[in-house]
Amino acid sequence: MTVPKLALTFEEAAEACGYSVRTLKYQVAAGNLMARYANSKGVIRVEDLAQWLDDLPAEPKAGHRPVSHLEEGEVVHSVDSLGGRAKGVISSDTLGDDLGTTDPVSKATYRTPEEVAPELGLAKTTVRNFARASGIHTRVGNRIKLTQADVERLVIWIGEQQAKKDQWWTVDGQEKDPFA
Repeated sequence: MTVPKLALTFEEAAEACGYSVRTLKYQVAAGNLMARYANSKGVIRVEDLAQWLDDLPAEPKAGHRPVSHLEEGEVVHSVDSLGGRAKGVISSDTLGDDLGTTDPVSKATYRTPEEVAPELGLAKTTVRNFARASGIHTRVGNRIKLTQADVERLVIWIGEQQAKKDQWWTVDGQEKDPFA
């Protein structure tokens, strides 16, 4: 009986995911991928590697033909900017007839506090601090990420906190003198 590995060395992880060891180490240094260390040997948990792969963008970077512009049934052969190889057939992205609907599949889009801050009219550090204090966020590695639902809940939470802050000097409906 073979026991499945819980973690992979950088070399094993590179072979498993199709990216180079250098790319994986760069992603660890950038904080996008979590590595664990016993002495000086680094390993990557299988779950962390799978999560990192799931969090990669669905479209290639600028200068490459986006998958969304391809015709259905067209075969794709590409090499992305990080060295990964992709091959696939473009297909319709719907739930299908087995569920009785052909509505497009919606996938959560994660944004950083830096991307959300201008939309809320707040500083990026303020959004990050509010997300930490409220617990309304998703952690990807050690990065804080927000879905649109998280942003909406965060706006409500900020409003509630502001209401509490604005009423700190009232007791039982009567104004209290803070300097008395």
